[in-house]
Amino acid sequence: MDIEGKTVIVTGAARGIGRAIAEAFAREGAKVVAADLGSLANKSGADWHYALAAESELAQAAREISERGGACMAVEADVSERASCQNLVAETVEAFGGLDILVNNAGIIKLGRLADFAEAEWERMFAVNVKGAFLLAQAAVPYLERRSGLIINIASNAGKRGSAFNSAYCASKFALVGLTQSLAAELAASAIRVNAICPGNVFTPMQFDYLVKHRLQQYPGQSFEAAFDAFVEDTVPLGRKQAPAEIAEAALYMARADSVTGVSLSVDGGSGIGLS
Repeated sequence: MDIEGKTVIVTGAARGIGRAIAEAFAREGAKVVAADLGSLANKSGADWHYALAAESELAQAAREISERGGACMAVEADVSERASCQNLVAETVEAFGGLDILVNNAGIIKLGRLADFAEAEWERMFAVNVKGAFLLAQAAVPYLERRSGLIINIASNAGKRGSAFNSAYCASKFALVGLTQSLAAELAASAIRVNAICPGNVFTPMQFDYLVKHRLQQYPGQSFEAAFDAFVEDTVPLGRKQAPAEIAEAALYMARADSVTGVSLSVDGGSGIGLS
């Protein structure tokens, strides 16, 4: 696929991996719709346990991408709600005349012991991480099939290997990998490709605000970033963390690789060696 002139939706685009993907596609000449919760986070009434992207961050991301010469507009969307997903696709088609690529990047995480994990938190994680990709695929496919389109699901290396106290997140990302493979098989007849990217240790706000604080107590006296770097050096074969821009490069590859579908590509410094 030639990326220039194509229309791309990226969810969770206010910061981190989503913003990097939006920036990368815009640099290549795509028309980008940057979607995130924005003010809808406050309206939902959900009490999450780390700060989600602020409304101002979504507006800033779209503005800065546009100022660098890219075509980008911001749309607030709650991927766990069918009407919101349909509205996101409708606004995209109205603004840019169609849709070529959907990047399902929005995601949340919480760790916890099985015995203590609340049912509502499990359901919220699946609503965002899995149902969101399902609902947006449903809304997008009628437009993608007109243009031999592409769906990219941002999963995780946690979708290939389980870990203690991470059952809900791992289960949701395993489910997203399974959804990717199933949709790739189903939608191939419509010339729609479906792939996943499985990042490893990417130092995003989610990592900084939550995972680092909860998982790196074995590195006392160090800053969060230093502790994260030490953890990665100790556990990742390449010995370094991944940058959001590297995940974005993988997304660009997926867009250009016309014979690649049903793949869950690890971009994790070798953490997933030996895993399919």
